[in-house]
Amino acid sequence: MTENLSIDQKIDYAAQASSVDVEALDDFCSEQGLPLNEVTAWSTAYEIGGRLAVQALVVQGKPEPARCRAWHEELKIAIRVFRPRRLRIVGDGNRFSVEEVKPLTAQSIVYTPLFEIRMVEDDQGEHWFLFWRRADGSWWPYAGKSSFSSISDAVQEVVTDPYRCFRLHPLH
Repeated sequence: MTENLSIDQKIDYAAQASSVDVEALDDFCSEQGLPLNEVTAWSTAYEIGGRLAVQALVVQGKPEPARCRAWHEELKIAIRVFRPRRLRIVGDGNRFSVEEVKPLTAQSIVYTPLFEIRMVEDDQGEHWFLFWRRADGSWWPYAGKSSFSSISDAVQEVVTDPYRCFRLHPLH
């Protein structure tokens, strides 16, 4: 249902929902015919970083492959701080998930998602948004800082983890 909404409509709903009391949010969603979990995510993103944060949450960009490769390499360098932990990067357009690789047996490997960064671009440049994985498996906007100017800044926030969202500390 919400896939038929434009990004501007989602941003408008996010802005409206941000001004609704938490107790009344369920009624707001029912009146609009929207799912509570999506509206909550949109409004959280909006409150954290405005329009761009909602875009980072809902828009899957398809930048040119050369840019994606460069971002992947930059992220690969930035996550070296977590060595000797085995990590892999899964990129999809403007989104990059970092997962821990845990071999259980010779034939069985578990990949545990740790964090995700997403890029949105405007006339001011690139804006990187950080997401953490909720227990239900959904990616949720990181509330610690609205956005980051680079991949390495976003990874540094994961390293310091002041709000204990990631619990992924460098192994020294």
